[in-house]
Amino acid sequence: IDMEIGGLVNTPNPMINNSVVFVPLEIAQQALNVGNGISMISVKTNKVKEVTTIIDSFNQIFQKKNTNINAFSWEESAKTVIAMSAAENAETAVMLAIILAIGMIGIINNVILSALERTSEIGTMKALGMREWEIVFVFMVEATGIGIIGGIAGCLLGIAGVGCMVKYGYDLSYIGGDMSMYGVPILDKIYGVWNFSSFIFIFFFGIILALFSSIVPAYWAAHKDPVKAIYHR
Repeated sequence: IDMEIGGLVNTPNPMINNSVVFVPLEIAQQALNVGNGISMISVKTNKVKEVTTIIDSFNQIFQKKNTNINAFSWEESAKTVIAMSAAENAETAVMLAIILAIGMIGIINNVILSALERTSEIGTMKALGMREWEIVFVFMVEATGIGIIGGIAGCLLGIAGVGCMVKYGYDLSYIGGDMSMYGVPILDKIYGVWNFSSFIFIFFFGIILALFSSIVPAYWAAHKDPVKAIYHR
């Protein structure tokens, strides 16, 4: 087609920038010699939750008219991106599980060390009439305090990191430049987004994890014989 370029389209998707040309419909039909034929129509809806219902309605209409036309969602044409997103979510879940496991081991270790250092104190508390569940409660409160302090510190670091990603982004040129050659529709920089619900969830989940992680070592400390605990060396 001999045409004059009217302008360059710059979108966030490098696949569109590198391989898509926009021309008037009449000129495309004439150049392809298809008459009034159209190969594809894109439909946009604001009712995201009803996409499946809308697609089914279109397909029913096409079947009634015996046309060789099918309607499909953007998810079917973007399976690569969706698969990458699912893999990223799985990777995030695994990393989160590892971090939480490390935190849980650290809290258990801290409670055990605290109990060993305070064995004589535990024996004295039991000799003075404190019940086992009260001693367990003392260690659980300490572990919960550790969880709160750690949660606050983690949220502050997370807010700082996400803030930098939101404002400045991450330049992909440091890891290979244009990622479209690998099938990833990302160009130039990737930016973070704020998700405060995740901060709230992780903060309270960390506190709950610290609380329950302290139960077993706290019971171990509380079950010590008071006489042996007092004379512990």
